[in-house]
Amino acid sequence: MESLTTPTPSRAPAPPQPRLRPLPLLTGAVGLPWLAAAFAAAGLMLAAMSLGGALGAPLVGALADRWGPRRTVTVMTVAGTVAITALASFAFMPPVPVAALVAVALLVGAGNAQVGAIARSQWSARFATAPHGARKVEVAMGYETVVDEVSFVVGPVIGATLATVVSPVAAILAALVVLVVAQGTFAALLGARASSLGRRARGPLSPRLAVWVALSFLVGGVFGTVQTGLTASLAGTEHAPLTGVVYAFVGLGSAVSGMLTHLLHRWPLPRRVVVFGLALAVLATGLVGAGHLALLVVACAGIGLCVAPLLVSAFTGAERLASAGNTLALTLLSAANVAGVGAGAAASGFVVDGFGAGAALALPIGLGVACALTGVVAALVRADAPAAR
Repeated sequence: MESLTTPTPSRAPAPPQPRLRPLPLLTGAVGLPWLAAAFAAAGLMLAAMSLGGALGAPLVGALADRWGPRRTVTVMTVAGTVAITALASFAFMPPVPVAALVAVALLVGAGNAQVGAIARSQWSARFATAPHGARKVEVAMGYETVVDEVSFVVGPVIGATLATVVSPVAAILAALVVLVVAQGTFAALLGARASSLGRRARGPLSPRLAVWVALSFLVGGVFGTVQTGLTASLAGTEHAPLTGVVYAFVGLGSAVSGMLTHLLHRWPLPRRVVVFGLALAVLATGLVGAGHLALLVVACAGIGLCVAPLLVSAFTGAERLASAGNTLALTLLSAANVAGVGAGAAASGFVVDGFGAGAALALPIGLGVACALTGVVAALVRADAPAAR
């Protein structure tokens, strides 16, 4: 008796999927000019802004040492206001060339008043002759690191929320208001005494400062690689919207340890750098092996606990090598940190494209080892030895 059901034909095995190379695939489909046009406006503007900040920071520091911090902050606030206003005005104009957008973004970055470095230089000047002044400077450097971390975490969240809920122009205008109010208030609080301190702060910079500049660059690289690696790792998953929240734990860990770093005052700065550099390398392995969101959060918090002591050590070491209140030395570290973030993000992006997100998340391990080696160099050249003041 013939069966009433039709047998289901067996499926042939699926042919192997070819390996796709993203760049040749997309350029072959639409051409390189199309891709460049889609990338250029945002990517080049961000790069230009970072470059402007890195190049402008030492100039602002030199001006602060020559003119005094109050006048410098005031002038740079005006310059930043003009640059940001020009950037916002493009939204109400006909399309402008990408070159113009990049040029204005470069000016926005260069118009940064370097308030963090100037604040650090003022702490240095105020505690230069105070009893236990070196330890008090470390407390102040830790506090400034906490302020930086909170700003870097909260600022982008507020900006992104405004850009999404209201408009990108609203986010830019909000940043403009914060710049004018905060920097104007800071300039007023500096007062005449701070200006006289700044003018006396000029002096030659020690070649050993390069050790702390390198350390600041490496820590910036940690920020850039972790952020880019996390973004690539969580992209396309259900946790993608939480990428910013996960990365925020780096700032949270850094804020916690930043206020406690002064408790290590009995440790020489090079020893701290070696210990926390190695700890960073160990804890960063959690990024590679973490297959669960909670483990990524723990790894990020652990990395944050390590980067603050490294940054505080860098700024404290630079402060010791320079004359009290020398802003240029501290802005060099700020510029190096910004450059490190950009370089880390770029390197991580190349690794993601070539080897995947997991390989990119391994980069902070190497950077932690590099930080530890920088601590060894700092010990050899006695980069923590105070300069004559």
